[in-house]
Amino acid sequence: MGKEYPELRLSSEQAASLGVYYNEICRLALGNKVIHVQADIAEDSGESLITLTPELSLALNLPEGLEINLRSDGDKLRIGPLVAIMTDAFNRKRASFGSQDSFFRGLLNSMNHLHGWAYVFTPQDINWSKNRIHGYYLSPHKRSWQTAWFPFPDVCYNRYFKHSSTIPPDTPVSMARLQGRVKTFNSHIGTKLKIHKQLSQESDIAPYLPDTRLFASANQLHTMLNKYKAVYLKPVNGSQGQGIIKVIKRNKGYWAKTSSPAREFNHASLSELLKSIKAISSNRQLLIQQAIRVSGKPHFDFRLLIQKDRHNSWSVTGIAARISTNSSITTNLHTGGHVVSIEHILENRGFDYEHVASIQQDMEELALRIARSIAKNTRFLGELGLDFIVDHRGKVWFLEANPKPARAAFGQISKELRNLTILKPMEYACYLAGF
Repeated sequence: MGKEYPELRLSSEQAASLGVYYNEICRLALGNKVIHVQADIAEDSGESLITLTPELSLALNLPEGLEINLRSDGDKLRIGPLVAIMTDAFNRKRASFGSQDSFFRGLLNSMNHLHGWAYVFTPQDINWSKNRIHGYYLSPHKRSWQTAWFPFPDVCYNRYFKHSSTIPPDTPVSMARLQGRVKTFNSHIGTKLKIHKQLSQESDIAPYLPDTRLFASANQLHTMLNKYKAVYLKPVNGSQGQGIIKVIKRNKGYWAKTSSPAREFNHASLSELLKSIKAISSNRQLLIQQAIRVSGKPHFDFRLLIQKDRHNSWSVTGIAARISTNSSITTNLHTGGHVVSIEHILENRGFDYEHVASIQQDMEELALRIARSIAKNTRFLGELGLDFIVDHRGKVWFLEANPKPARAAFGQISKELRNLTILKPMEYACYLAGF
């Protein structure tokens, strides 16, 4: 007579640590799915991993032979972690997730190395009535994306970018419902203004923040230009260097330049300047920010990637110095910027080796303070892209935070660094899932 339930093969060491007996019927969980299994105990030594038998593989809809973590979870056993990566769309014609495709492949491979399982999905892939998600995964023997039904995950990594013209009406409700049910990290941290106000309350961070306000009136623009000579106007909810305007006060009027597309304007009066700003910004809410005086050209800044690990600890994974093209007011790679080392930038601006090392240390310490501050008011935050600039005297200034940072800049530094930037969020997912 065959066994009634799929077989769960345990070593004698595993069985003893978990309190499981030979032929015992156990409850085994993968995400929100729970099945019954029958324990089979061998004498070989084992770690905290199990190998999926053909029967168990079929019952869980996971690859046969997969080595996966196992732990005790109250009155049941749990394998995993099961991690889902949420995105906005899958291009069926190209069978790709677009600019994030290689990143997602790297995330899934990283989770395999951590002995868990991951899949990618969009909010439209959730079947609420059957408590499951139609997700995309990578088969061990195929390069193309495969699809299957998976349980709700232990943890969700939010890589969803809003595109207003393509969002189905029920998407925000579905996302909120999911986040109420599943631990979801790296969702929205708030607007640039909200983050600035929060950090302004921190006495050890406030001195490193440029004067930043909600753009409100011609008088305000006049006052800030008189004080700083140059300002940036930025969309409150902007990203990727889009929609930014730089304004400089000159003897015979005002010069303005946009980031995308790059256009220049010269105006004799403030009223003419305001008309151009309103036309360019399409009446979106803007921030007005003090422009920091730097040495030399072209424009540059520094992107620091701050990430949590498997122990829930913040660290600086990498620093990328970004240089704009001569014609651009932003350094984003999307607008033509490129990456060099921090030493290359600062030494070319006249800072010696010791001063460069001191600036880098100041920047890293400030970045960690900022990450911890933002995390205090954000549920489940695993990484941040933080942008800094260094003025002509060597003082570090913080510009803005991005909760969904890209990896392209770090890939230009080294393959090993890029791989580490991809591994870290999956390590943090393991922590959140208890593995």
